[in-house]
Amino acid sequence: MAYFCAAGSRLEAPSQNGLTHFIEHALFKGTGKRNAAQIAAESDALGGNLDAFTGREFVGYYNKILDEHLPRAFELIADLVTGPSFDPVEMKKERNVVLEEIKMVEDTPDDIIFDLFCESFYPDHPLGRPILGTPRTLSTFKPHVIRSYYERIYRPENLLIAAAGNLEHAQLIDLAGQYFGQLAPGQDDFNLTPPEAAYPIVLRSKPDLEQSHLVIGSQCPSAVSDDRYAVNLMNVILGGGMSSRLFQSVREDRGLVYTIFSSTSPYKDCGYLSIYAAASTGQLPETMAATMTELKKMKAGPVSAEELLRNKDQLKASLMLNLESTSSRMSSLATQEMIFGCFVSPDQIISRVDAVTAEDVQRLAIELFQPEKMAVTVLGDLDGFKLDRSDLEC
Repeated sequence: MAYFCAAGSRLEAPSQNGLTHFIEHALFKGTGKRNAAQIAAESDALGGNLDAFTGREFVGYYNKILDEHLPRAFELIADLVTGPSFDPVEMKKERNVVLEEIKMVEDTPDDIIFDLFCESFYPDHPLGRPILGTPRTLSTFKPHVIRSYYERIYRPENLLIAAAGNLEHAQLIDLAGQYFGQLAPGQDDFNLTPPEAAYPIVLRSKPDLEQSHLVIGSQCPSAVSDDRYAVNLMNVILGGGMSSRLFQSVREDRGLVYTIFSSTSPYKDCGYLSIYAAASTGQLPETMAATMTELKKMKAGPVSAEELLRNKDQLKASLMLNLESTSSRMSSLATQEMIFGCFVSPDQIISRVDAVTAEDVQRLAIELFQPEKMAVTVLGDLDGFKLDRSDLEC
């Protein structure tokens, strides 16, 4: 089961960068009924896995427990999200914890490079700022600032409760009414503006790295676009698995990299497709060239019927296997409700995947992979490495 707040980091003003994530941490640090140690002890006593995450559009608090423990687990999460104390001593300690989390990301090049890419791809927009915030913004998060923002976003209209497993819907309704029914509604005063993408080439030197890390990105259809199934299929064909074109060409055939993949990051009103690779700096030019060759092939002609069918089967199998996990089913229910406002059945999704044509994939490749509308971020011991727009010809 999970509680979702439909208000992620993209709602933050520049001075609030990281505040949504900090509140996620702060809710575990004590309520009017429990201190942090009691929260941890009660969670462990349930034998569950109480945790949380902050995304750019949503925040989630979830627990996987035995069905007999649902009422107790529900009350525990409800207490966290409705009755935080924001104790100044605990907030000071947690600020240090988040600072260590930021340092951990900065020490992980395959994490930090995506923050660097987003910063340049979505400049001067919340989607381009790190979810964790910065040491400078964290220093301004005093208890009154934290509580004010918490009260602004943790409102009934932003609340979604989802669960999957051996339970009755009526029981969940009763629990929700019992623990959340008294919440006072608020007023939505956020101005959700879509970002304007930029397409720079950013080379960031970090001499202590053994490999250089590369992200190439372009805009892609949003989470609600009619093309969302086609772009997901194109992503699988391009870099979504061991049989994908990038993996086979750049790693298996040429041996240039250990890791290469593509992924999509769709939001409600925008999105981007990215290609990630890590290679020795001396092999970056060839890695770039091999990648551009594969993009050029996708634009030049439709994929074969066999390749299209194989990747559709991969996409559909992934969907169906996820249904075996109650956590995945719960997450899917919540995401669909927050994005579409309704349930989209597996049969509906499979039908939409089956409807994608080879021409759809080629059309999207032509739209997305334009040299002047592609951004690149490289991080590593660059040792004189140069890159310009002509290297993105595809």
